[in-house]
Amino acid sequence: MNKTLAVFGWIFFGLIMGVGLMRFISTHQELDELATETARPERTADGRIALYYTAEDRMHISDEMLGFLQGLQTISGAIAEEDRETIRDAAGALRRGNGQGQAVQLKSPEGFRVLGRSLRQDFGTMSDMAMTADMDELQLVVSDAMGKCVACHGSYKAVEVEDPAAD
Repeated sequence: MNKTLAVFGWIFFGLIMGVGLMRFISTHQELDELATETARPERTADGRIALYYTAEDRMHISDEMLGFLQGLQTISGAIAEEDRETIRDAAGALRRGNGQGQAVQLKSPEGFRVLGRSLRQDFGTMSDMAMTADMDELQLVVSDAMGKCVACHGSYKAVEVEDPAAD
């Protein structure tokens, strides 16, 4: 009886694992297809990689970028005034997204996602360093973050497309 239950348990476990693996592979393929649709290998007139987003997705990206710029402006001013609490709080607020950009992330190519994650890590580093680091060290992290902004804007351009769900 115990052997039968053990065999049945292993068979059941194998079936569950197989279904889970098939779902993972299917989801991974769907994400790759979404990213491929968004980042076609086309270049814009100025040579940047075209990223195709709906108006709603572009608005989300624009709002995020404006938030990054506002945060960097606040942090730069706080560094000049040696206001550690403002540095910590402003950088900490930008360390993580609010979760609303998950759909955009799924549609974006890996290079775009890597730059975004790295930028958020820089904000986390700034927040973590704010209370103890020299202001010169904090300024270098701000400079690194700005370098990622320049790299992204120099590499990618969001191009608006019609939302297929709107038809």
